[in-house]
Amino acid sequence: MDLDRQSGVPYYIQLKEQIRRKITQGVWAAGTKLLTERELAVRLAVSRNTVSQAYKELESEGILSSVRGRGTFVADTFLIMQQEGRKEKVLRIVDVAMEEAVGLGFSIDDFVSFVHVRGMEKKDLLSRRKVIFVVGNPEQLAEANWNLGPGVSLLPFLLSELQESPRVQERLAGMDMAVTGVNHLAEVKTLLDKLSLPILGISLQPKLETIVRIAKLTMGRELALVCESHQFAENVKLALNQAGLYPALRTMIQPKETELREALLECGAVITAPKLRFQVAKVLPENMECIEFRFEPDAGSLNLLRGALLELKGEKR
Repeated sequence: MDLDRQSGVPYYIQLKEQIRRKITQGVWAAGTKLLTERELAVRLAVSRNTVSQAYKELESEGILSSVRGRGTFVADTFLIMQQEGRKEKVLRIVDVAMEEAVGLGFSIDDFVSFVHVRGMEKKDLLSRRKVIFVVGNPEQLAEANWNLGPGVSLLPFLLSELQESPRVQERLAGMDMAVTGVNHLAEVKTLLDKLSLPILGISLQPKLETIVRIAKLTMGRELALVCESHQFAENVKLALNQAGLYPALRTMIQPKETELREALLECGAVITAPKLRFQVAKVLPENMECIEFRFEPDAGSLNLLRGALLELKGEKR
């Protein structure tokens, strides 16, 4: 891969497109391991941050998958093919809009200027959006890190806080939108009724890489499941069952260090909520696999949320 140093296009964007092209042209199949950030940065003579940004954005889009200690891989070639199809659809929309503009007497340069100005206006508005993410369990408070656009603030908030203290709503008066899992949507709408906020229900699912890693485990021994709440444990079990996996789980809710240490000696691997990873790592037996179980919005929900944020009109007063 080579970068055009004279084009003015940011290097990370060029790198993203070249990686996409390698996949769409069939050069890199699903499972292909990419160079490390450091190796690729040296090869292209760019900063490691440039490579990291390209990798992270492609990972947030579901195209790449990183596994701690193993590297970055092509995750899903079918997904990127779908994205290429959507890109062609958008280009057809642009063509129609351009033809309409020319038919009204504007030049192509005028059209390009209009699109640029409107795009910058939307980008500026988006950079000031504040979204509350109402979660049902404490484990998800640390997981609200979605690619919604530069500057968008995403504030995770426990549903129990809204249930127990109506005055908490006063702290949310400056928010532009609320999102929550579809199973909590009706209750959140009732709790936030007085704020007149747009409320969107989204579908949360486990990361595919997480399910794959668990499926590859030898199921002869129990798996430890370490989390903060019974609700998160139930969500994990349900997600595994929906994927056709029924491992024997030893659920441990906020275990003490000595209890955790002893239990892990009897288990084949451990599944943990991401925010408890450090606590588990301190007592993890040598060579035992530790898998973080993360939930994230599906691609359709993220696209719906991004679109809803763009549709919000002007400043919130």
